[in-house]
Amino acid sequence: MILFRSSKRSHDTDSSCRGQSKKAIAEEDDRRAFLHYSQQSGLPPLTKWPNDVTTFVVPAQRANGIEYHHSSCDIPYLGITKALPMNGDVVLFTGPNFEGKLVSRMRDVFQHPCYGRHMSNDEYFRNRSRQYQWTVQGRFKRRIRFDEIVTGQDFGRPFRNMPSSKMVKKGLDLLKHKLPETDLFSDQPKFEHPLLAGCQSFRIDRPEHIGDNTQIHGIREDGNVTEDTSLLKDSTVPRDGVDRRKYFAKNCNLERFYFETEFVYTFDFYSNFFSPARHRLEFTPFFSVDLIPYFNGYPLFMSMAREKSSGEYLWATEMWHKGLLNYDISPGGM
Repeated sequence: MILFRSSKRSHDTDSSCRGQSKKAIAEEDDRRAFLHYSQQSGLPPLTKWPNDVTTFVVPAQRANGIEYHHSSCDIPYLGITKALPMNGDVVLFTGPNFEGKLVSRMRDVFQHPCYGRHMSNDEYFRNRSRQYQWTVQGRFKRRIRFDEIVTGQDFGRPFRNMPSSKMVKKGLDLLKHKLPETDLFSDQPKFEHPLLAGCQSFRIDRPEHIGDNTQIHGIREDGNVTEDTSLLKDSTVPRDGVDRRKYFAKNCNLERFYFETEFVYTFDFYSNFFSPARHRLEFTPFFSVDLIPYFNGYPLFMSMAREKSSGEYLWATEMWHKGLLNYDISPGGM
């Protein structure tokens, strides 16, 4: 999906444009389209960005028809009218294909005031290498086969400043082997995988077992979701998350099951290496890669699920780092 590439290029022939190359004109049109998209997302201009805040999470404008509701959304958060909490508070949402609740956490970022009854971010991230986390719990509005639902990242225009570092290129090659639907060097790069092969925890419940909307059902005291696939009624499906991800990495297994409308599904995901607060891949304390110069201004998904055949999103939120507003810069050091 093309997010903020301008569909109409300037054809002015006055003297102010004659000296510019077509590439320069195209890049200027893209930047204007990018700024328009960032404004639609509720972000302030760079000069008015809060000094002590690097990152916000907002509903993805490219995912049409999904509405999010949270008590903090009624009050502008540091001037950002659409910002979603990153502290584990529950956000209710509804869309054409799915409705449910979402919680998000992010390490080392300024937090919303806490409205819910849950563990703090400090408690959740303590003694863990996790950098961010999200959980979605809810119901599908129509029957969809497991292999149809994917998660990951997609971009509407090619990467900039492709890295020359051999180590970075090797890392991208490794990524291609782990994610079956990966195309990093096209005009619209993407890396995606089946949702059930990516989420660390997955459970299925009957609606009558779910509590109120202020909490996520099935979360243990340590903040992790308890895996439970018993309602699939298939003894071949592994009962632990690690083996279940391997099992559903195979299409022949995914194609045997459907997301049914009568059940409540929970998907829990976290990442260890990408730091949203710094917008960097942090492999070790001594080696990290700043991603801002490469993704051409595209905000990364914080959480996302999409149906492959229709291209429709079930849910999608984006993480916007302050540095994205100056995406068209030369890459810095690694």
